[in-house]
Amino acid sequence: MRILIVKLGAIGDVIRTSSILSGLLEKYENCSIDWLTSLAAKPVLLNIPIIRQIFTWEERSTVDSYDLVIGLEDSLDVCRFVAEVKSMGIVGAYTRDNRIAYTPSGWFDMSLISKFGLETANSLKKRNGKTYQQHMSELLGISVNNYFFNLAPEEIEYGQKFVKNLGITKTDKVVGINTGAGKRWPLKSLSVEKTIELVNKLKRELGLVSIILGGADEKERNAIICHETGMPNGGVHSIRNFAAVVNQCQVLVCSDSLAMHFGIALGKKLVVFFGPTSATEIELYGLGTKLLAKVNCAVCYKKSCDSPNTCMDVLGVNELVAAAKNLL
Repeated sequence: MRILIVKLGAIGDVIRTSSILSGLLEKYENCSIDWLTSLAAKPVLLNIPIIRQIFTWEERSTVDSYDLVIGLEDSLDVCRFVAEVKSMGIVGAYTRDNRIAYTPSGWFDMSLISKFGLETANSLKKRNGKTYQQHMSELLGISVNNYFFNLAPEEIEYGQKFVKNLGITKTDKVVGINTGAGKRWPLKSLSVEKTIELVNKLKRELGLVSIILGGADEKERNAIICHETGMPNGGVHSIRNFAAVVNQCQVLVCSDSLAMHFGIALGKKLVVFFGPTSATEIELYGLGTKLLAKVNCAVCYKKSCDSPNTCMDVLGVNELVAAAKNLL
């Protein structure tokens, strides 16, 4: 049995989709699994022995024939590719008569390609009571388990050395602070001012040393946070080395972000805050706490907000500190 998974992005979504791998092996005994993904997401799929071969989107012309293709993207070009792969069967999204279609799926019913239209899709998304993993379980008829993500020994050592060079000792209680959310989802971000207040309270009340985490998009804001709090800057790293730094934190306080997915994959304690995106879709595997902004318009999936008080304006710093304290 040869299976091709087609899931390109976002990178965090690729990591969580790895949760379907063991269920596929269980359902299709002795199957061979390949994965087509984006060049940016490929690194997070390395060192997973269940995956036979990883193809990038740019290498799609080299993809061979399969017994089953699993299409988990909703863009026309990717769905068209899924339909064109030589296969015995398709599960998920594909094209039919040059239009996007999908096999029965509550997940895609809530998506941009919903057969019910965007208005109903948004309503279904707001009322959704299932995690992404539960939706994948129903779509594929499998059990869905933990993420698959493995750091190599040299990557673990990288994280250890980096944190040591920041002046953090083995006796320090370390919390990773990732309150930015990049340019794509600005409404997910906790403000710089609130983050500074949060970091200071975590130090003062819980004795925690904060590593200020983020990517290139957070470089400027993180420099301000570090300057105002005196806490070390987590810097900008390759994807896997970023995970290695996250691995050195005992607790993560973060938005619905790549840092959160790495925290889940690495078994870290988590305080995750949500605003425009769905907390229900996220499975924390008992690792922590979800905090939701108490606004009627939550789970709007908007990139901008007309309200004078956004989700993150409403969320309280004391709630975040209390959640971290409970985990510790």
